[in-house]
Amino acid sequence: GRTIAAFEKATGVEIEIEEGNSIRLSSFDSLRREIARRSLEFLIKDSRITPTRIEEVVSQTKRQMDTVLMDEGRRICNACGVYNLDPELISMIGRYRFRFSYGQNLGIHTIEETKIGVQIAHELGLSEDLIQQVRLGCLLHDIGKVVTDEEGTHVQLGVQLLKKFNIPDLVTNAVAEHHEDKSFSSVVSRIVWVADAISGSRPGARYEPHEAYVKRLQQIEDIGKNFSGVSEVTLFKRVATSGL
Repeated sequence: GRTIAAFEKATGVEIEIEEGNSIRLSSFDSLRREIARRSLEFLIKDSRITPTRIEEVVSQTKRQMDTVLMDEGRRICNACGVYNLDPELISMIGRYRFRFSYGQNLGIHTIEETKIGVQIAHELGLSEDLIQQVRLGCLLHDIGKVVTDEEGTHVQLGVQLLKKFNIPDLVTNAVAEHHEDKSFSSVVSRIVWVADAISGSRPGARYEPHEAYVKRLQQIEDIGKNFSGVSEVTLFKRVATSGL
């Protein structure tokens, strides 16, 4: 009990011992959970689990996470085709890697949305400057979800954060409007909204009951059959049982 209390105090994460001696780390802060997970894995391998040793390992892991977040942030930015951002903002983007929404990883969602948004922008024949604004808007639309030390919705927190880094108004407005809290002020905002909706609502993107998943796939098949010249549509439904 003393050891568990010391670990919870050092990490800010609660430990729950479940049946079969499995361990669940509980915290609303995804970054704290990741620090706790890495620290616990190291402590178990090290086998020297004392309150003093716990403090040392957790402190060391926190320092290592600074590098991890920067590396993850650069990876996500590169995948989205966005470069030359402020290092502090890149580190915030790195937190996407450890944030989930309805079972969908925020990093994967952001990369997927950006690719969709950029393709839409190309299809609409937008200028390269506007396409770059779309990239930034998609990359940063959910940045408020990783701001954990302030109160507010993720839209409000995202807008406040981006203003500190002098992000272009087109991008900041896209973040402010991507949940339709405000009327769309530009084509960039509309594209970010559409791309976000496509990535978040596609079958398999987020947790949903198996029956609902299969029903959606059947509806998509029916839509496909309504097109002239299409005689049969078959979607791969086995993915519904794989946890994706």
